[in-house]
Amino acid sequence: MKVLILTILICCFTLGCSSSLSNSALKVQSADESMIMGCVFLGDVHGSSGWGGLASSQGMQNSKNEALEKASDLGATHIVWSNISGGYSPSAFGKAYKCK
Repeated sequence: MKVLILTILICCFTLGCSSSLSNSALKVQSADESMIMGCVFLGDVHGSSGWGGLASSQGMQNSKNEALEKASDLGATHIVWSNISGGYSPSAFGKAYKCK
C-alpha cells in the first residue's frame, strides 16, 4: 500500500512540474535545414531544466519547451534543433527562423 501511495505522489509531483507551451509556441514548427531555405534567421535560442538524472526525459521536454517559448518571443515560425541533451543537466539549443 505504501508503494502505491508513493508511486501516485511521485507521478503527481512529476506531472505538476512539467512546463506547458503557450499557444504561440505551439505554432513554432521543428524543421530541418531544407525546410528553412528562404526563411529569415532570427537568432539562437536555448532552454534548460533542473530535471535531470532519472527524470531527464521530462527535463529534455522542459528544455525544448523553454527554447520554443524563446523562439516564439522572437516571432519564429520554425526552429532547427542543433543540440538536445539529457543527463543531469538537460538542455536544448536551436536556431529560430521566420518563414512566409
